[in-house]
Amino acid sequence: MRPTDRLWRRCNMDYACIEQSLVRYRQLADMGGDIERALQARDAGALTSLCRDMNTLQEEVKANDAALLDLLQRQQDLREHEQMHELVTLMRHIQERNQRLMPQIRSIMAVQRNELQKLRQGTKVLQGYRPAPSQTGRRISSAN
Repeated sequence: MRPTDRLWRRCNMDYACIEQSLVRYRQLADMGGDIERALQARDAGALTSLCRDMNTLQEEVKANDAALLDLLQRQQDLREHEQMHELVTLMRHIQERNQRLMPQIRSIMAVQRNELQKLRQGTKVLQGYRPAPSQTGRRISSAN
């Protein structure tokens, strides 16, 4: 393999890494929009599913980010690449949305925590309740 071929192949792999990051962050941004809509609709089922999916996607993003950071340390000229600017803009957008949604999420979590505490307390109270034995079905005494 000629040095120019090796360099071309390496550049394509580098750009593929950046493109893969862009794809993943776009998916995160879209999922963030879905979560925002589910929050506004107070759809707990959708939120649970979306959060599970987001955690999976974030693990994939984390692994790709490590490779991307390594790449950027080796080739600092890639920092000025158009796709990197798009990626940074997307990251900022996601961060701003997350900061905007956090108060709503904390509020919902506080309400859920309070309701769960009430349910647990009610369960404890019900466990201590024992109904009186039934008085039906006994023999009547005629020895009055």
